[in-house]
Amino acid sequence: MLVQFSLKNFGSFKEEAVFDMRAVKAYKEHPYNLIVEDDKNAFLKVAAIYGANASGKSNFVNAYLCFLSLVSSSFQPKRSNEKESVLETYYRPYLFEDSSANGNTEFEAIFHKDGIEYKYGFIYNKSRIEYEWLYKKTLASSRQSTIIERSPTKCSLGRSVKNSCEKFVENLDEEVLALSFFSSLKLKTPVFINTMMCIQDILPLRMTCSREIEDTLKYYFSNFNEKEKTSLMKFLNAIDVGIKDVSVEKNDNKLAVYTYHVGSDGKQRRVSFDIESDGTKKAISVYCYIRIAARYGRGLIIDELNMQLHPLLLKYIIDIIYKSRHGAQLIYTTHDTTLLNRKYMRRDQIWFANKNDAGESELYSLAEFKVRNDESFEKAYLGGAYGAIPELRAFFVED
Repeated sequence: MLVQFSLKNFGSFKEEAVFDMRAVKAYKEHPYNLIVEDDKNAFLKVAAIYGANASGKSNFVNAYLCFLSLVSSSFQPKRSNEKESVLETYYRPYLFEDSSANGNTEFEAIFHKDGIEYKYGFIYNKSRIEYEWLYKKTLASSRQSTIIERSPTKCSLGRSVKNSCEKFVENLDEEVLALSFFSSLKLKTPVFINTMMCIQDILPLRMTCSREIEDTLKYYFSNFNEKEKTSLMKFLNAIDVGIKDVSVEKNDNKLAVYTYHVGSDGKQRRVSFDIESDGTKKAISVYCYIRIAARYGRGLIIDELNMQLHPLLLKYIIDIIYKSRHGAQLIYTTHDTTLLNRKYMRRDQIWFANKNDAGESELYSLAEFKVRNDESFEKAYLGGAYGAIPELRAFFVED
């Protein structure tokens, strides 16, 4: 479960930005929107990020994708046909100032899993890993122990892993994350694998164009079976898109997907899946991930979740996460203000991305504002009370 994610000097985020999924204790509304871990800890199931175009919403999603990709692939050797190293590929600093354009990027994330808190982060540039740290804390005792503390000149190991890991430290390359390195070894301690699992359990998705959606659907239907078909048909019947059945045919490694509709004559007709609307394709592609998150307690960070989806369908999909009993989480960016409503959302679930005149983005929560009990979140936001809206100027199209 994601507790907190912070980034610095990435994309449009020059200064540190912190996104927090911890619930504000003073808020008592919508308790079913929370994952209650114990008497002291409760976390948001769903959080939404609003903001103008180019405000930094997508950069936030890309930041976690970059964080995940570096952890997953930094230990992989550079291929002969690749021009860039892994660090170079995922080095995307704020470019509008000399000091940051060549400066270090920083990521840190905090997770809870099975009564343990893992705090992991690193600082890097296109040449090497500068700093890296991993701490583990037992929630019952609140006692924190050091696992890794790394600097440009030294990699220190905590007592719990020192005996099993110290002999491998000299093989740790400056371009490789220690977490990636140690988790690839067959060690008795599970701390590295558990930390990797926490990071990889949060999946960032950029389903903002047809190609990304098509790739998702191709993979989904390539592994289609009767059990999955039953689940999909329940979803399609629930969202009322008119699809009565789905079939998949594979011939000579070619995949053909068909849907079935009932015509005005009452007869069922088979048509190619290609003719289905973009909204239907987006809904199915989102469903592919939502069902996994809800079933296995995973987390999703989805860019422009509302795109091509009706507001009621968007709410229906979000409600799947709310109903999950396994600790599923959803963070999504959006322009749709339909759910920006105190009837559905707590103040700590609503976040904003804003960019200043220098192109620097910042993240902040509605919880930072003094809000009247009768205030309409949507009306106040569109009226500019919270910022994070476009500044539109007069523009005329002349003959």
